[in-house]
Amino acid sequence: MNVAAGETIDVIDLAAWRTNADEATALRLVESFQRTGFAYVTGHGVPGDTVAGVFDASRQLFHQDAEALDALHYRHASNYHGYVPAGVIPGTGSFHEIYDTGMEIATTYEGPGAFMRRVPNLWPTDLPGFKPAVQRYQVAMRALCDEILGAISTGLGLPTDFFTIRCAEPHAQMRLLHYLPRHDAPDDALSVGRHSDYEAVTILAQDNVGGLQVCGPDEQWINVPPIEGAFVINAGDMLTFWTNGRMPATPHRVLTPRTEERYSVAFFYGTSYDVLIEPIGEPMTDEAQEYAPITTGAYMEKRFTEDGI
Repeated sequence: MNVAAGETIDVIDLAAWRTNADEATALRLVESFQRTGFAYVTGHGVPGDTVAGVFDASRQLFHQDAEALDALHYRHASNYHGYVPAGVIPGTGSFHEIYDTGMEIATTYEGPGAFMRRVPNLWPTDLPGFKPAVQRYQVAMRALCDEILGAISTGLGLPTDFFTIRCAEPHAQMRLLHYLPRHDAPDDALSVGRHSDYEAVTILAQDNVGGLQVCGPDEQWINVPPIEGAFVINAGDMLTFWTNGRMPATPHRVLTPRTEERYSVAFFYGTSYDVLIEPIGEPMTDEAQEYAPITTGAYMEKRFTEDGI
């Protein structure tokens, strides 16, 4: 297993940004994203019981019997809302299962990708505390994403609300993940293969098992172990597009646990579907990829249609 020696992910305390819009904090966050595409964040203001509640809800969901889980199967909706059994997603290993749900945000949008906004959530009927716990977490994550995007805008020298005014009706998708242990797994066995995220930013909550790795220099892999009370955040492809390559959507993966099941919660956040994504600033190099303007709706439809979940 090739892991980068000495490479680490920065820990950014957001408290000063959240209370005083501290520019130094914004610059540290941008520098971390430009260096690795990732950061830990503390001082985020999300109550511990909100995080504990969504993890409890996740454990209850994935420990239901096969009949209850089948009632939530994504075939009953579309666009992968609902339960996705282990082994369904090609190229990412067979040892994790998923529950996907979108944040329920009223919209009148009818352009490209509109069908994705109308996909119903599949809520378990026999877990009365599940939906409130998930929705409470979604609200907290949306607020934190807006704080992060505000800091990124400031750190890039843009108006603080550059991104947030474009998130009135955001793409906001949450994923509960349950990784199944394999006692015979080799050191480099993967439950989720190398990938980057579609959206602008991702917030990840991890339990204490670990397994996340980020692709570092020279294709070496950097471990991203859990830090108590911290979230892991990363730039997605949409933010790379917006910033003309200045914020890399760094590939990452998840190793298969050997002895313990692993839980994590990912929240993916992007701009409203009617927003035109236009690269800002000059490209990083003469050979940098050229990004043609595209609306968020058309971009998300293209990614999910061509690449799937």
